[in-house]
Amino acid sequence: WSDDDYRQILTALEVDGVEEISASDLPDMTIMALQDMEVEDAADVVLAHKLLKRISAGSRRNIIEDLLDGQRSWEEVADIKLHALLFAASVLLHKAFPKHFMRPDMMQVVFEVCAATPEAAALLLKNPQAAFVARMLADALSENCILERLFDEQLLGNSFPEAEGIIWHAEFIDHSITAQTSASLVIYSSDQWLKDIEPGSKFQSNAYNDSDHGDNFHGRR
Repeated sequence: WSDDDYRQILTALEVDGVEEISASDLPDMTIMALQDMEVEDAADVVLAHKLLKRISAGSRRNIIEDLLDGQRSWEEVADIKLHALLFAASVLLHKAFPKHFMRPDMMQVVFEVCAATPEAAALLLKNPQAAFVARMLADALSENCILERLFDEQLLGNSFPEAEGIIWHAEFIDHSITAQTSASLVIYSSDQWLKDIEPGSKFQSNAYNDSDHGDNFHGRR
């Protein structure tokens, strides 16, 4: 959640003097403003802000009912491109109404990646595309993993638009320029995509960006 997010919600709730609120006070002020509302109405404000016009008001209400029933909407909604947004919304709703909304969870995985070719090494110096990360993730898992079952054609093709719903955030850190370029690839996503990764095992990957040719990497997860 950014300062601008909080200010937009406070403005929508018609809170006075929003621009004068310090950045450090914005989260608490937003939570207090939401707590002055009925739970369902507050949840609708949060979802409407995060999802914008991606879904209808009726669909938002259905999601709110699911969240109140303890369902994991950030994993279960059919449109996976909404999952990261629903996770973020659920974080704020849990902070505002911990008795009504469960605390959402996610996973972090770190791959230690070593490039086997100069072409692959060049990719480690760029912000990774979601499609690249999803292909590397699939290579780290078994052939019958959920990624392979649902997206086998996109994993092997030149376009993987659904990857943005699978990989919530990813970045290369701790670059090391040696005989082989290596880096740590940090991935954040939901439990359903990452839970089957076995720590400490090694794998080889031909991950590539959309429309690029495959390059070779070695990784440890």
